[in-house]
This record gives sequence, C-alpha cells and structure tokens, in this order.
Amino acid sequence: MKEKYFVKVAKFEILKPANGMTWKEFRQLLMSVRYRVFRLANLCVSENFLQFHLWRKKEIDKIPTLKISELNRQLREMLLEEKKTSDAEQTRICKRGALPASIVDALSQYKIRALTAKSKWRDVIRGNASLPSFRNDAAIPICCHKPSHRRLEKTSNGNVELELMICMKPYPRIILKTEKISGNMKATLERLLANRGNSDTGYQQRFFEVVQDRQEGRRWYLHVTYKFPASLLRLNPQVIVGIDLGFSCPLYAAINNGLARLGWRHYESLGKRIRNLQNQVFARRRSMQSGGNASLTMDTARGGHGRKRILRPIEKLAGRVNNAYSTLNHQLSRSVIEFAKNHGAGVIQMENLEGLKEQLTGTFLGSRWRYHELQQFIEYKAKEVGIEVRKINPQYTSRRCSECGYINIKFDRAFRDANRKDGKTAKFICPKCKWEGDPDYNAARNLATLDIENLIRQQLINQGIPSEREETPVL
Repeated sequence: MKEKYFVKVAKFEILKPANGMTWKEFRQLLMSVRYRVFRLANLCVSENFLQFHLWRKKEIDKIPTLKISELNRQLREMLLEEKKTSDAEQTRICKRGALPASIVDALSQYKIRALTAKSKWRDVIRGNASLPSFRNDAAIPICCHKPSHRRLEKTSNGNVELELMICMKPYPRIILKTEKISGNMKATLERLLANRGNSDTGYQQRFFEVVQDRQEGRRWYLHVTYKFPASLLRLNPQVIVGIDLGFSCPLYAAINNGLARLGWRHYESLGKRIRNLQNQVFARRRSMQSGGNASLTMDTARGGHGRKRILRPIEKLAGRVNNAYSTLNHQLSRSVIEFAKNHGAGVIQMENLEGLKEQLTGTFLGSRWRYHELQQFIEYKAKEVGIEVRKINPQYTSRRCSECGYINIKFDRAFRDANRKDGKTAKFICPKCKWEGDPDYNAARNLATLDIENLIRQQLINQGIPSEREETPVL
C-alpha cells in the first residue's frame, strides 16, 4: 500500500540578512527578483491561454507544450529592451534568462501548472472564472527538494540560516527569527533540521516562498512547504480539541492539555470577509427583490411577463453565495484540523447544533450560516487523518467555569448583551474561584474536557439547577 503524505506550511520571519549584506541591499534584490516573478508568471499564463484559444478556434491542431524556460529567456530580452534592468543587474540574477532555474521550476510546478489545465480555460471562456493573473507583490517561490538545492540549516552559534537561491552565486544568506516561536512550530523546525538528507521518510522540505507582509511592508517572511508520511503523525486520544461557535469570532478552539487556542487573533481577516459577505448578500438580495417586485406589479401591458428573467439574478446570486459560504467553511474547517494535528489531538469535540437555529442568532456567524456544512467539513477532514469527532450537548458549556467547574447561572445571553463594552462581549467571571477570561475561550475549554456532559450533569445536581433545555440561549 502506498504511503500517505501530509503537506503543510511553516511560516518564519526573516530576522536579517547575513554575510555583510545590508537590509537595503537585500530588500532591493528581493524586489527585483519579485518583479521578474510577477512578469514571468503573467507571461506564462497569457501565452498558455492564447494557445488554448487558437486550438479552440481550430487554428492549430493541438496545444503546443510551452516551455517556461524559453519564456524566461524571452522575458530577459523584454526587460533589457524596456530598460527595466541593466546587463550587470540581470547577469547578477541569471546568466541566460530573467530568473534562475530554482525559481522558474518552483513557479511552474507549484503555481502555473494548476492554472493552465483545459478545464480551467473552459471556465474562463464560459465566464465562470476570470483569467488568472499575478500581482506585482507576488511571493517568490524557490525549489529546495533536490540534493543541489539549499535548505534550512542550524549553525554552530544556534542560528537557523538559509542561502536563498534567487540569483547567481554568492547567494544571499538569511537568519530566521526563531526565539519566540510556539512550541509546536519549534518542534516542526527541529524535525526539518534533523532530516539533513531531506529523506521522504521524515519531514522533507519541498519549496520556499519569500513573502512581504502587506500591512507591515518592512517585514519579510519565509514560508516553508514540507511534507511528511502519515505514519509520523502521532495522535493521542487523550488530547482533545474543543470547538465553540463564538460570539466575538467565527469559532474558538482550545485544547485540554495546555493554553493553545484559535481565536479572534487567528480569524480576524477571515471574520472581516465573513462580515463583508453577509452585508453584501443581504443588501444585494433586498435590492434585487424590491426591484423584481416593482417590475412584476407595474400596471403595464407586459406586467407579469418575464418573471423568470427578472428573478434570474437572484438565483445567480444564490449560487455565488453558496460557493462563497462553502469556501469560507473549508477555510474554517481546515484551520481546525491543522490545529488538532499540530497538537497531536486524537479527538475533536464540538457542539451538537441540531434544533438550535434560533439560539445561534447572536453568534458571530449568525443563524443564517451553514453550520451543518461546516461541521460536515470538519468531520470528513478529521476522518481523513484519523481524528475522532464527538458531538456534545452545548447546554451550560458557556456558563460552566472551565477552571473549577462551577456553573454561573446568571451568565446568559441577556447578561452578555447588557454588559457589552466598546462592542466587546462581557468577560466570563466565575463567582466561586474568580477566574475570568474570554467567554468563547471558556466555552471551548469546556468542550475540550473529557466526559464534559456527565460533569455538567453532576454539577447541576450539586447546585440544584434544573437540567432541562432553557428558553434562553446557553451557547
């Protein structure tokens, strides 16, 4: 049976260039190389689309195989003609083309190949997709899987360094910022460094991407894409991840053997996209419906005709909304599975949401969100990697103190809404042990607790609280 592999990405900040290179020199080199990546990627995509278009019109018998290496040489001539570069600068980066083979191969293998299939072009022709394009701040891809390629290494002084194969020798050398990385990321880095031969039986480095932070332009990051066999993924059934649908963010994840979590800090950008999607969908739908109703009720000779044509944009919008919701649910579920895998969790516990649509109104995602789809995505992705998923009754999980187990019966929706400050939900404060924290994190910690339903049931008996499902939301 063929070994199954997982592919993941680790992100490290570039601390500084080494070997006497200044930040100004290094940044200028990166920007020059990045400009060529942007130009070559768009040139390759446009040429492939042109060939497909000619083949589709039967002006050529078959689609020729375009070699990106030839386009790379053409780009060099174009840059020189446009006076975008000098002979000296171009020769420093590559002798024959615009970019070295380590970048061209990575660009072709990991970026262009997925964009130039016939099925993709058919979607473009039919108007179901736009022509792929690359921005001028695109990432710089670099291959590192061959024996001749440079990979991460640890020096005698403890630094983690790398020679970037983005130009001719001597390659610029960088030092990564590794002092304050998380324990899991540190363990991943150690495994990558330990596999010196880059064997496929361990954590194997595949390719790098050098990326500039769009918000903080002075920071540059190295993304390391690596793979490892599934047999190395050690999952512990005693390690449990709890998933709570949050009020302040799309969802909150916590683990039962530490303080690691997924919360607002991780989902801030995704949360903004969700809010924008919801606002645009509601506004657009109201506009279409009001326009359609007005057209259908006009007192004209053609009143009532063309109903399907008038309502067709609403149906088209529904299809786009479905795709957008599914994409966001895939991103949310993927982050949960990655979090569980990174911490070796063998179990995911999440709320059983059947029959709770009205009670979901106040959550971040709202009652209109496709929760069933989100949970389905989590379940099938967890099954693929061998993680068990358990559904938990959410009753009192947000009112129980995850530190001491006491149930704060007053901490209901009305209390949380009444005590919001500056748009932020009220903190959970335990009346008994005085522990306080984010209410979504508290609920996620409870959901990550082994045998949580029995613990809550026993605590209700101890405090004399009825266990029936309440009318007020308890999420």
